Amino acid sequence: MTTSAAAPTDPPSRGAGRPRDETIEHRVLPVVRAMLIETGYDELSVRGVAARAGVGRASILRRWASKPELVLHAVLGEVPDLTPFAGTDRRGWVEWVLRGSRELFARPEVRAAVPGLLTALDRDPDLKHRLWSGFSGPAAALLAPADADPERAALHARALIALAAGSALFLELVAEDDTGAIHEHITRLILDATVPDPKGAAPRGDSIADDERP
Repeated sequence: MTTSAAAPTDPPSRGAGRPRDETIEHRVLPVVRAMLIETGYDELSVRGVAARAGVGRASILRRWASKPELVLHAVLGEVPDLTPFAGTDRRGWVEWVLRGSRELFARPEVRAAVPGLLTALDRDPDLKHRLWSGFSGPAAALLAPADADPERAALHARALIALAAGSALFLELVAEDDTGAIHEHITRLILDATVPDPKGAAPRGDSIADDERP
């Protein structure tokens, strides 16, 4: 995994062949999301998407190299949406990462895609690397103070993203206690451990132990 906060790698330059259809995303991606909910990841095929969207299979594969890339773009977008972080402070950054992760994994098309995507990412380390660096890097860069050590700041931000996404994924897909109360408690635990108290106290890494002391 890269420790840089670079944006996703630019796609390879295209030759002088047929120009890309700029409308294909608007026709194809909604179909992918609908079919994920209807059939699940395993039954979804590029050929089926092409037929339903009214585009050629070759046109889809010119835009997306594989089914996993197509599905990832459909459920996550091509680049991360950083607008929720605009003007926010450290606490707001952490709160949005937690809330955004919970909202993401609650979406039915994402729930349907996750099992198949996990297998696909395990089989394609390059795609997994591009996904992680492309989506964690830009968000991590927003958290780092200007005078912070870049590698340490990026590590800290990626750890918070992993905590947020991991807890949301587990609660949505595995745990029975997927309630607002437990999500709020997770948010409080992470904020207590990572965000300085407004009164000036340092972040508490042992907040649970403090709560349990007589």
